[in-house]
Amino acid sequence: MKRFVLLMLILITGSTVFSQGIEFQKESYTEVLKMAKKQNKLVFIDVYTSWCGPCKHMANTIFPQAKVGEYYNSHFLNLQLDAEKSEDGKMVAKTFGVSAYPTFLFVNGDGELVYRFLGGRAVDMFIKEGEKAVDAFAALPELKKYMKKYEEGNRDKDFLNQYFILKDRSGLDCSDVLLDYFALVDDSQLLDSINVPRIGKITVFDKKLANRFVDAACALAANPTKDKKHSTAVNKSICTFLSACVQKTAQADQEENFEEVLALKDRLFKATGAKNSATAASLGGGNIYIPSELLRLNYYSAKKKLDKFNHLFINYIAELQKQYEETRDEKIAMLKAMEAKLKEAKESGNDAEYQAAKKLNAMMSAFSNIDDYYTSTSMIENVERYEEIYEGTKDAAYKDRVAGWYVFLHQLSPSAKTATYVADKLVALDKKELAKEVLTLGLKDGSSAAGVEEEDVKACQAKLDELE
Repeated sequence: MKRFVLLMLILITGSTVFSQGIEFQKESYTEVLKMAKKQNKLVFIDVYTSWCGPCKHMANTIFPQAKVGEYYNSHFLNLQLDAEKSEDGKMVAKTFGVSAYPTFLFVNGDGELVYRFLGGRAVDMFIKEGEKAVDAFAALPELKKYMKKYEEGNRDKDFLNQYFILKDRSGLDCSDVLLDYFALVDDSQLLDSINVPRIGKITVFDKKLANRFVDAACALAANPTKDKKHSTAVNKSICTFLSACVQKTAQADQEENFEEVLALKDRLFKATGAKNSATAASLGGGNIYIPSELLRLNYYSAKKKLDKFNHLFINYIAELQKQYEETRDEKIAMLKAMEAKLKEAKESGNDAEYQAAKKLNAMMSAFSNIDDYYTSTSMIENVERYEEIYEGTKDAAYKDRVAGWYVFLHQLSPSAKTATYVADKLVALDKKELAKEVLTLGLKDGSSAAGVEEEDVKACQAKLDELE
């Protein structure tokens, strides 16, 4: 009997001792907060959506890891909330301003945000984020003291410096503190090693301060030093700041400030030699690297400034067509030169030279293709928007004009992934033959384009067969 009882105890406790991965609570958000308060623990919340790829990766690959479960289960009460489908998820996302996924929140038993971070992490880095949350929880009483003094009007520079450090460690928005802090920083110290990283942590637009930052960066670019690493850090931090500003001013429909941010971007890019690049944006440069015309079109569309949208859209797509015609031969010549260089390196028998040429070829093609693909897909969405808001007669001239846009944008970046979508648009415009041309190009030149999967190629071929 004793052996049976011992065996049962092992079986009962075994699920805890030998369990793997994060154990998520089944109770409601409110109930878990009550549990956390009694246990003096933080609640770790995975705020996700059903369509988010990185969310699925974290759930399927990182959360089940025994090492992750060991740390998170011992330090936190864990909760998963769908930001779009569950009432708790919708409420939490709204309360804490979650707009990108996955977002990870650490909340105390009183429902106060203690720490947060955004985006997927590898196992060790994910655990390190948990450790930061534990440290922030321990520092919360001290942070609250500083918060109270700040609310009472303390604006001493040393105090603001310490308050920023505490707040930043908790992953909280530090814009309010930094605006007050930088108001006390002399221009000569604005871009020192301590302050440069702080610039990128400001997420609200202040015209005077923004101009100070850009003035300082332009002056640095005009008098370059040997410290290129510092110059790169300055430009990256200011671009991160401007990216946040362009997003916030657009969301708040502050058109004058929105245009001021884009003017600052133009001035900074001219001084530093930076270029619009979706590649740079995707590699962490921020949305300020997206062409200003596309940023404006997104803003005008979202805020229903339809007259401005139409005017800019028609002018911009005409400019893109002109650029395409002017640079097409140049791009073809460059592609042939790259292929010739690659062939020459291969025939030389020097494997190191061949591999270097091959790598350079692939890198240049990738960068160019990403930029073209982003412009192509973004403008295809804008053509669709143009169709939605068009109030004139949709006669033959209208159909020819719109169909021409769709065909051009697909030519700009042929892809089997977008070919089927564009073909459907052309069929709706009674342009079946053009739809077949788009599908054929998608299969010929776009089967191995960025992001294209086997299913995209099959769908493209199936659509072409359907139209034959």
